[in-house]
Amino acid sequence: MSGCSLANRKRGGTVKVDEEVPSWKEGKGDAYLFDVKIYREGKKNSVRLDVYRLGDTISIFARGYLGKGVLKGLLTPDSIITYSPTEKEYYSGKLADLMKNGCAENLPLELTIIELFQKTPAEIDFDLGNFYVVVVSEDDRYRHYRLESRSCPEGMEVSYTAKNSRFIPDEILYSSSDETFRFEAKRRRAKLNIDIPNEKIQIDIPSSAVRTSP
Repeated sequence: MSGCSLANRKRGGTVKVDEEVPSWKEGKGDAYLFDVKIYREGKKNSVRLDVYRLGDTISIFARGYLGKGVLKGLLTPDSIITYSPTEKEYYSGKLADLMKNGCAENLPLELTIIELFQKTPAEIDFDLGNFYVVVVSEDDRYRHYRLESRSCPEGMEVSYTAKNSRFIPDEILYSSSDETFRFEAKRRRAKLNIDIPNEKIQIDIPSSAVRTSP
């Protein structure tokens, strides 16, 4: 998501989207905090990323300088909703449409990301399209995998460490083949099987927000 471009904007007035945003009940889930570094076209940005998983839904809250909120997102198995409170803009649609990456066109990105927070890539039991899993390392405490594309020299690396009798994401790396974009996420902490309040898995988009398009 950090490589998404939301430059094209439709400004034909305000859009009310309350009906489009799913509402979820509170329940047991997982909470993570990641330190994220993004290298893009010679520039580096760093953010703190809160991630909450409840069932087959993931929400994210990106915090920038002095903890200022810069992005909220809600990921479901077939779509994503993002909202920028500072710019009062939102997007609703497919993640692959935002990434503008031919390698990811045949990968079910939303479902894959959600699954990576519940199991290792080697345990995923659905079709990854033109991607395949490479096992780099597997032992009782640490596991490391690569998701590689058959169509272009790009992919993603994910490592896991054991916690509470399961493996949870420890580090996520992605780099474009032309080296103009690199994404690094390292887990700072994780809390598993905790109560996730409703406000952590729901995005309130005001009716005055402007919808963006890829």
